Amino acid sequence: MEGSGSVPVLLYLAGYGAVVISTVIVNCFTALNYIYGTTRASDYIHKRLVASVLRTTIRWLDRTPVSRIMTRSTQDINAIDNSLASSLRDFVDVCIRLLSRLGAVIFFSPIFLIPGFFILVIGVCCGSVYFKAQMSVKREMSIAKAPVLGHFGSTIAGLASIRAYGAQQLFITEMQTRTDRHSRIARIFNNLQRWMAVRIDFLIAIFTSSLAWYLVYVLHQSASVTGFSLNMAVQCFGSSNVERIGSYLTIEQEPQPHPSGKPPAYWPSSGTLRVERLSARYSPDGPEVLHQISFDIKSGERIGIVGRTGSGKSSLTLSLLRCIYTTGEIFYDGISINKLNLDALRSQITIIPQIPELISGNLRENLDPFEEYEDLELNQALESAGLNALQEDLPEKDRITLDTMVSSGGNNFSLGQRQILALARAIVRKSKLLILDEDYRTDTIIQSSLRNQLGGEVTLITIAHRLQTIMDADRIMVLDAGSIVEFDAPSVLLENTKGYLRALVDESHDRDILMKMVESKSH
Repeated sequence: MEGSGSVPVLLYLAGYGAVVISTVIVNCFTALNYIYGTTRASDYIHKRLVASVLRTTIRWLDRTPVSRIMTRSTQDINAIDNSLASSLRDFVDVCIRLLSRLGAVIFFSPIFLIPGFFILVIGVCCGSVYFKAQMSVKREMSIAKAPVLGHFGSTIAGLASIRAYGAQQLFITEMQTRTDRHSRIARIFNNLQRWMAVRIDFLIAIFTSSLAWYLVYVLHQSASVTGFSLNMAVQCFGSSNVERIGSYLTIEQEPQPHPSGKPPAYWPSSGTLRVERLSARYSPDGPEVLHQISFDIKSGERIGIVGRTGSGKSSLTLSLLRCIYTTGEIFYDGISINKLNLDALRSQITIIPQIPELISGNLRENLDPFEEYEDLELNQALESAGLNALQEDLPEKDRITLDTMVSSGGNNFSLGQRQILALARAIVRKSKLLILDEDYRTDTIIQSSLRNQLGGEVTLITIAHRLQTIMDADRIMVLDAGSIVEFDAPSVLLENTKGYLRALVDESHDRDILMKMVESKSH
């Protein structure tokens, strides 16, 4: 029906349909862009976090609890992947809706631009106070949560010892104390949120009530316009994790690889080691733990390093691997290690620690993670390391093979078995420099394998915790307070009745055995 009062229904429907279709298309594009952008950002942050932690210094790892690193890698990453990304999208959406609805209110009631501005200023002030407090409280929440996770992990790991010593109540009390501290901070955070919510609700009530009074009693607007304006007014008011992860992206780092740090293809061809005026410290401004030490080691020599606790034995090992800050020069097969990339240097030095680490998987993957060797070579390495001698009396089904599964950390193997597997890895890698952090549990088998299976060009450095394991070494280095006080053949050092090694031997309960070992070697 056409007339002066007719309404072009089809035109409005077409316009409405066009708006709906446009909205769907824009929302689809926005969602796809959001998913793509957040995925890329999350992947980038996670890769940088992992790379930063893996390339950091030993000093930083010693100072930082494992539980705190776990929190950054799990809780904070999850917040960025989910909560933060979702909050960012919601924030943009709310801003657009807020501006459009505020514009609708001002269109019908321009005078409300003034009170709207003052309410906005008050809201921004409250929000500023809230966000400052929220960042501090969330940071404290994260700090308080790390000890809870750390205590839980250590309790699970040491459950057998806790029960054996009857320390259950002590650990329960400690867990309750740490949980209470985290709960107190969590309650403060919840109260902070309620504080902000009450003020937002109060501002909404003032703005909506005053707008309703103005529309009804001053402008006498129609019910439809009043309802629309009030609806828009009500809906107008409807990054701590990034900061913490950001701090981990800028932690102290080890030197990055560069093309000039690649060694020649033939390097190393021998295990020759020359150290000149080496000093070392664990931090740039920390005290020196090694003081201007110098020595030469020929290729194929067996060197024992001994000294009292704190003498610098471990520091010397870390210096050879460039794990701590050093001055002076260390030449490995004629090349200064300061000029080498760290990955190139460390790939050519094998260290067998007291407690070797194994990765989850089978034994083959632990010996040869990059699949560079045949099974025959791996089995020969296991035999050379002494594994067969360790399990001679075991039935065939219980013997360790390349297909034997390894649990996380190698907990299904004894400490002695893990050290033998670490020695097998060293034999497979054919390193010219082998550092052994000796332990009494594997002495017989390990020492026999070291004497008989390593090639004549392999230099062996043994950090001794028992004198008996190094008395047949070619030379013994005695460290005291970060300095070399003696370095010569055992027979020569023992001739000095006032020497450091002689004093250590005289204090030992195995003095007679040690003296006989040296005499038999000299003959």
